[in-house]
Amino acid sequence: MIAAKVPAKLNLSLAVTGKRGNMHTLDMIMYPYEKYADIVEFFPVDGKVGFDLFVKGGFDGLNEERFLAFARDKFDAIAKRLQVGGKIEIFKGVPLGAGLGGSSAAIAGVYKAAIEYLREKGQNMPLDVEFLLSLGSDVPYMVHGGVCRVSGVGEVIEELESEGKIEVCEIIAKGGSDSGKCYKLLDELCGEKFDVANVPTTVFEAIEV
Repeated sequence: MIAAKVPAKLNLSLAVTGKRGNMHTLDMIMYPYEKYADIVEFFPVDGKVGFDLFVKGGFDGLNEERFLAFARDKFDAIAKRLQVGGKIEIFKGVPLGAGLGGSSAAIAGVYKAAIEYLREKGQNMPLDVEFLLSLGSDVPYMVHGGVCRVSGVGEVIEELESEGKIEVCEIIAKGGSDSGKCYKLLDELCGEKFDVANVPTTVFEAIEV
């Protein structure tokens, strides 16, 4: 069995810097939030391509069927891309619709566990950012982890220095939020006006904003 743990993420800052096709380009300082995490356990079967998926609990209010309906195609894509298979058990600890990376954490965990399995078999597997982006814009960072500045549409990841631990007071509204609708509202309110003059580049600057 191979286990992978992926914590939630916090956007200490998020600046919309432009658009690339129908995607917004962003510049963010991202920080791991260990209070919540998805835990993936992978029981590989040599020669099998495809996952048997099981959700073993999670955050209060988790709709397991809805989560799997959303994520199943992405898990299938990982299995086909890496040519791996077996049983996957997921503890879905990161809430969905809270801006904490809930839609990406389990996907990142499955990818990390599959990559570790292949590395144990002697295959060198570099980070495939383009493929990870196809699974979700937060997935490359969630796989990478740590304190980072993330830009573009999620493909540019720069590790940052950070001393100590940030204390967080969280407020999570009931019902969640839809990121797509938020960006659509931003377009309606601001059009093509993007403020790139005061974008934080460090953790300290992000906290001070």
